[in-house]
Amino acid sequence: MASDRSHVSQTVWPMLALFLVELARMWPALDGAQSFAAASPVSWSSLAAFTVVVTVFFGAYVRGWRVLSRESTSGPAPYRNPGCRRLQSLAGGMAWALVAAHLILLWVMTLRAGPVALSHYELLRRFLSRPLVLAFYMLGLGALGLYLSQGIAASFRAWGFGTRPKSSLRLEVGCTLGSAILMLLAINVLSHFVTGRAYWGAS
Repeated sequence: MASDRSHVSQTVWPMLALFLVELARMWPALDGAQSFAAASPVSWSSLAAFTVVVTVFFGAYVRGWRVLSRESTSGPAPYRNPGCRRLQSLAGGMAWALVAAHLILLWVMTLRAGPVALSHYELLRRFLSRPLVLAFYMLGLGALGLYLSQGIAASFRAWGFGTRPKSSLRLEVGCTLGSAILMLLAINVLSHFVTGRAYWGAS
């Protein structure tokens, strides 16, 4: 169980950290291009640093799942059953595909337009409004929401929280609601870039 604690955590919490950082970076776009540019300075060094962080976090994700797979005979905890674990593995793969695609997009935009935030804003407006791209991002966000919901609950369960049936149910409901709120915030930002208008939060 001690290794479950560390390895479940390293498959989930780094992903949550990446998501929150990128959501915070993109949120000022709701107030327009100038606000996005002022709050999200672009530079080659920041992009390189972000790439290193993503690579390290992905390494932690892969290592965590390898260890958890080897210990699959120890029982269903912290995931409720093997099916839940397989679903989590699939959702995690799709979520990381979204991270990789978004990182590639950042590099392509920077190579094309240089480290100019206003140019990035306009490129995002044009690129994310494409139906296939929008569908991919929506699918990736759905997978990410599922992954965080199940993974955070499993992480807490590995640390000894929510081990009884009633407390486990409350834990899962709370994690699901929290994850759903985060995904709605992401969809709000995506809506701004796709349609030019967010559902809420815009000036």
